[in-house]
Amino acid sequence: MAKSLKQLQQQRRNYLEELTGRDKRDKGLRIAASRKLFKMKLATADLHSHSKYSDGQSSVAENAARAKLVGVDLLFATDHGRITQKRDTAKLPNATWGEESHAGGFDMGLLQPKRAHKYSPNQSAADGFAQGRTLAPFVWAAHPVGFSPVNKVWFKRMFNGLCSIDDLAMEVLNGFNAMRSYFRTGIWGVRMMDALLCAGRSVTPVGVSDAHFLVEIGNSWTGVLAATKSPASIIKGLQEGRCFASEAPLLELRCNGKPMGSKLKPKRGSALKLRFRAADSFGLSSVRLISDGKVIKEVDAKGAQLVEDALTRKAAGKRTYFRLECTANDDLRAFSAPIYVNW
Repeated sequence: MAKSLKQLQQQRRNYLEELTGRDKRDKGLRIAASRKLFKMKLATADLHSHSKYSDGQSSVAENAARAKLVGVDLLFATDHGRITQKRDTAKLPNATWGEESHAGGFDMGLLQPKRAHKYSPNQSAADGFAQGRTLAPFVWAAHPVGFSPVNKVWFKRMFNGLCSIDDLAMEVLNGFNAMRSYFRTGIWGVRMMDALLCAGRSVTPVGVSDAHFLVEIGNSWTGVLAATKSPASIIKGLQEGRCFASEAPLLELRCNGKPMGSKLKPKRGSALKLRFRAADSFGLSSVRLISDGKVIKEVDAKGAQLVEDALTRKAAGKRTYFRLECTANDDLRAFSAPIYVNW
């Protein structure tokens, strides 16, 4: 027999209750335990989500409740081409507004814009992002490489476009329509980040859910070394590149005491003292330090929940960068913003 409307509604409630309990354990409690291991001021933020104000399937309030459940401190409601959702975020302590618009051949995210961005189809990516910065304190390229699989012709086209944007921030993890962000967007997103860095372009990586359905919130997010969990503190950390994109683990990288996002100009032959940490209460499989697209140190974590290590190199007098990445025991990953040398 066909189920009645009441039976279908109850079935949906049962499913949501089961999902809520599982994700609180697998995501929210996991991140909370990792924070205790990390022992430093850290905020987690989802910079990109959609609600019923555009093409999302849930309300801003439902999205914010889900974010809190899965360990995300602050949710940005970034509906397409509007900021009317701001009226809802004003009522929520863990949500604020943003927007998803377009610039050149890319989608562009804006955090707390003064007004909605007006897209011009004839505008270049560089001009569009420059215009976006006049409206918002932080803008970034949303899913700039697209979704897997990605071919070489498309990758090269996107690379050329992204090279035209100064002080680029971009999504390397996007959870839209996926249970795992890394395999859908991260593989090519991280390759693009390294390609741009090797070409001398600065890149701030972020992780987002791009949620159109509740279940996507928590797939990936951005960790920010921030003094508080307020929007202002998180945005300041993003502006300075003190962040990492993650599916679950926590990361920190410093060079001569300076955090991720720093630009250093050391004397040739002087010491570059790199210190790094990774934490995941589920356990870590490996931690890798990357420079110029190559692994320069890899730590076999053997399931440790916290890895702390260091590496010292001599400044070579040329432009280079260092970034950190790690893989947890269940293959969930995280990628830090780089530290720039002689940039």
